[in-house]
Amino acid sequence: MKPSVLLILCEGKTEKLYFDSLIQNKRINRTLLSVEVFGNKGQHKTLIKKCVAMRNKKIKEMKEFFLKKNDIEVWAVCDCDRMRIKYQHLLQYAKDNNVNLAFSNPQFETYLIQHFEAKRTKNEKTKLILELEKYIGSKYDKNNLPWFNEMIDKDPAVLNFAISNSNKLKNHTKPPFLTVQKLTVRLLEFAK
Repeated sequence: MKPSVLLILCEGKTEKLYFDSLIQNKRINRTLLSVEVFGNKGQHKTLIKKCVAMRNKKIKEMKEFFLKKNDIEVWAVCDCDRMRIKYQHLLQYAKDNNVNLAFSNPQFETYLIQHFEAKRTKNEKTKLILELEKYIGSKYDKNNLPWFNEMIDKDPAVLNFAISNSNKLKNHTKPPFLTVQKLTVRLLEFAK
């Protein structure tokens, strides 16, 4: 089913930058689908609550288009940083609230590394960043991802590579595991 609106609420800024870049680079058709990405929206259950509130607000804002709850697809993007709830409980909470969960364990940088190599790494953030810097050939700045734009401009297949690599890390019982690639797949369905 194709929604009329796709809302993506991200825990942090890096995730927002990534999905904004993907949407722009792959020319997600915004005339048929309204796509909005928000950053720094909180973590875990708080993030999912904000997803529900944002969906309800959007329904009220766009009442002239007769939008219903199912016309708006909502995604929560987060990782296991400072997580006080088990993943399975968070996933169920998201499902109960009709919110899709794009999750990274241990960090979003684990997903970024999958664009370069299938790597089962559960390193802490400092080591993940050092690995990522090795791949991008420069200092990693989580607030600026120009290397990502350049990479998908040069080789769009890198997104499929990252999806394939991430799918190998889908065991939700132990880290590392990723479901964030499901959002990438979903966005690519709307690419021109």
